[in-house]
Amino acid sequence: MQKKLLALAVAGALAPAAAVAQSSVEIYGRANLALQSWEASGATAGEALDFDRRLRVADGSSRVGFRVNESLGGGLRAFVVIETGVNIDSGTNLGQSNAAASGANTSSGFWASRDSYVGIGGGWGDIRLGRQSVFWSNGVIAQTGANYLDTAVDGLINNPSRVAIPSTRQSSVVSYNSPTVGGFNASLSFSPHTQEGAQEGADADGQLIGITGRYTSGALRAQVDWASAEGNSGTAGVQAENTGWKVGLGWAYAPGSQISGIFGTYQNDNVSNTPTDDRERSFWLLNWEHMIGQWQLLAQYYSSGEVETNTGDIADSDVKGITLGAKYFLSKRTGVYVAYHNVDNGRAAFADLNGGGMSSDNTGTLTSTNAGADVKILSVGIMHNF
Repeated sequence: MQKKLLALAVAGALAPAAAVAQSSVEIYGRANLALQSWEASGATAGEALDFDRRLRVADGSSRVGFRVNESLGGGLRAFVVIETGVNIDSGTNLGQSNAAASGANTSSGFWASRDSYVGIGGGWGDIRLGRQSVFWSNGVIAQTGANYLDTAVDGLINNPSRVAIPSTRQSSVVSYNSPTVGGFNASLSFSPHTQEGAQEGADADGQLIGITGRYTSGALRAQVDWASAEGNSGTAGVQAENTGWKVGLGWAYAPGSQISGIFGTYQNDNVSNTPTDDRERSFWLLNWEHMIGQWQLLAQYYSSGEVETNTGDIADSDVKGITLGAKYFLSKRTGVYVAYHNVDNGRAAFADLNGGGMSSDNTGTLTSTNAGADVKILSVGIMHNF
């Protein structure tokens, strides 16, 4: 009730009375902070490239959002979502390393830094234009890093090291989202990507295309994602193309509990616009969520093989990861948690839990110079959703 009253008050201050009568405005968000012990040790090139264990207060993707809905009549509706990441730990747009622009958290600090769009919908589905997640969200299949803790090794799906994923949260997207029929719905997304700003004759046909299908029936859950992104090289005939697909299956065996898995592959062609440099990496993730009274138990295991190239595998480029967590709900909206995360990098790998600016590397994530360093995070946190 208080949320609705506050939303109406804001709407009354910002919109004409006639518009308020037809529209609903909701304010929502999350505050998620953890006291963490963080380190990355065992770098192949020696201790000088390790990160010593340090204690920090870290923000776990806190955000504030506005949802607006208006009935247009005839079964049509208009809607707006504006969601902004906020770093409650620092009040800046920087990541946990508190570095300058190179270490910025691109999901926070500016209006609409998270998924934000305007759209029109009806019984046929909806059309959305704006900043949207294409490919990288796992939906209900695995939510540990996105919604339950400070981070988790499911984030390695989007930071595999040595290969690039097709898309993260993408600006300038138009998408069609189907209605749910028989438990199935789908999203088709397109972004012009790097087409802007090119002069006459320049090679500027960069674009992103994404397809996501979702299915829920009883305890069964499934999601399939495919996306392909072309980059603008500026050189006619040579463009990098990053393609990826992943399939997720889940079994919700009890309320608030499920076991699920995700398997996928990334393929990069013409890396750095070089026709002889193609790369491919496959991965899989096992996810477990279980409710016991007010306790939520969480576990994940991630594994990726070595990177394949035109000339063979990159030796010791495999990555393993594990997350173990327990969360106690003080109420429906507030929970306290403890978690342990470990990323085990091969001697030539440098995967990192860098989503939401989580890494302590001041460039935003571990790089090839830190190859072989294993990331370890021990966390005690508080999360409140409103």
